[in-house]
Amino acid sequence: MSTDPALTVEVTEQAGYSLVVPAGSIDFHTHPALNEHLGRAIDMTSLAVIVDMTGVEFCDSSGLNVFARARRRADARGVTVVIVGMPSRVERVFSLTGLDQAFYHQPDLRTALHWLETGASEPSAS
Repeated sequence: MSTDPALTVEVTEQAGYSLVVPAGSIDFHTHPALNEHLGRAIDMTSLAVIVDMTGVEFCDSSGLNVFARARRRADARGVTVVIVGMPSRVERVFSLTGLDQAFYHQPDLRTALHWLETGASEPSAS
């Protein structure tokens, strides 16, 4: 886990996928930590990286560039990148720049895992 006063990033494995969980602000000062951990997560899997953005409060252009580079790196390795739980304030920034179109989006981790396993976006009720 990486710690910066304004950002923490956890990278774990979940069902064979890399799970990246940033929390805090992604900006000029904190984006190197996210870049490092996203790169490691992409290298950890041949399947997919899930980025849980639930705890992200802010993302500036530095963070957007990290995501754009991560997408290119993942594409080069044949790895899918799925973003889950993106707060509306952060989603707006991704949308304004068109970067939202570069990623698969799912509302939460459970739905993302189901989608990756089955291709269906709605988990069946249990």
